[in-house]
Amino acid sequence: MNAFQRTPSRSALVLLLALGASGTLAGCSDPGAITCDEYAAQPYSERKKTEKALLEAHNLETLNLNNTLGLQTALSNFCGVYGFQGMDKARSNGSKPIDTAVNWASNKW
Repeated sequence: MNAFQRTPSRSALVLLLALGASGTLAGCSDPGAITCDEYAAQPYSERKKTEKALLEAHNLETLNLNNTLGLQTALSNFCGVYGFQGMDKARSNGSKPIDTAVNWASNKW
């Protein structure tokens, strides 16, 4: 081993990896965990971002018209959220996560 070469200790490597993982996880959120009430309270532009993130979380094309319209229809029917304005709360399924509005295993909307 070269006397001028320093290798980090095992504990230092574990600490660095743990810090990196916690920073990565802290920036992640699960769009499907948002409740219908939370979704309803979002302004229209934020709802669009949530819908896009939900499609991405399920590895679906966000620019596919069938996907965007299918998801919007499913969320509108499930949560009772319509229009461009945020609402105080959803008309239905207020405390349920929006991820349950869709059968993600289905091949069709």
